[in-house]
Amino acid sequence: MPKRKKVSKLPLIVFLILVLFSFASIALINLINFEEYLIANVLEVSESTVILGNNCTAIIAQTSPERAHSIETGIEGIIEQRPNTHDIFAQTLKSFNITLEQVTLDNFEEGIYYANLHLRSGNKFLTLDVKPSDGIALALRMNSSIYINRTLLQEVGKNIC
Repeated sequence: MPKRKKVSKLPLIVFLILVLFSFASIALINLINFEEYLIANVLEVSESTVILGNNCTAIIAQTSPERAHSIETGIEGIIEQRPNTHDIFAQTLKSFNITLEQVTLDNFEEGIYYANLHLRSGNKFLTLDVKPSDGIALALRMNSSIYINRTLLQEVGKNIC
């Protein structure tokens, strides 16, 4: 009877370890501690004022009239006669199979709010600094969630109920 040749299992084990490591790395790269964030809703847009909040606490912020209008049309799901920059950027992301996982409103320093876009394409993740009003306008067009840092909302938010 011929002898069987032993096949090393080492390459298979190395491959499985690399796959598991890749998935763990992907998860960690895009990890947002959701205990630190609350889902936020655009509660109202009036002229150049945007009210963004959770339950009875909201941040009331000023933006340009153009950005406020873009947020309004995003809420209504309207693309006007000619698309604006947020419409174009949303279509570009969709065309390249890039998803906007979420927008996070992270902090407030020296009178300026800071936010991030969290993008995904396959197993690649990218976080980009963005003006909150641009992030909100884009999230509304891409049906993405908007989150606000819980501490930020407690420190800067106003009771609106």
